[in-house]
Amino acid sequence: MEPSGSAARDDDSRLLAAALRGEQRAFVDLLRRHDRMLRLVAWQVLGDRDLMDDALQEVALKAWRGLPGFRGEAALGTWLSRLAYNAGIDMLRRRRRELPLEEPVGRDSLWAGPADHADPADLVGDREALRAAFIALPVDQRLTVLLVDREGCDYETVAGILGVRPGTVASRLSRARSALRAALTPAAGPTATR
Repeated sequence: MEPSGSAARDDDSRLLAAALRGEQRAFVDLLRRHDRMLRLVAWQVLGDRDLMDDALQEVALKAWRGLPGFRGEAALGTWLSRLAYNAGIDMLRRRRRELPLEEPVGRDSLWAGPADHADPADLVGDREALRAAFIALPVDQRLTVLLVDREGCDYETVAGILGVRPGTVASRLSRARSALRAALTPAAGPTATR
């Protein structure tokens, strides 16, 4: 299990110092420590496993080359995640692709519902409705929802990853949640009279 808080920052600092001395193993360990978040970010931007892998290779190269210039203004994981976000956006610009409606394997799905749902058919319908509403969100809102609501990142961290102000994160999150609520709220049908 990955340490959290100050223990994680201490481990990152120790590995960063070793990587800056040219220890490639320390650099690889840094990437491994942040791999899950980097994959999450790249996947949400690109929606394709092969493109995600290409983007992560690009992240590794950019991080290795840029490590001496890392000033520590943001946490190392935030900086790496920002590189993943930028790599994904750059690939989209080059390829102008649309996101598919599939999700990566692993980790608990965003679409998972309660285990004690009364009717399995309702659960499938609810998941599909949530999934469709989520995919319909713009990439920046979708990633904001995932980072804040599922990953538990604070607004400052998400702002660092997306290259925006914390207030913009709050605004995107609010718009995304409103859009999801609107998409998932059954439309009021005609009132039946007797």
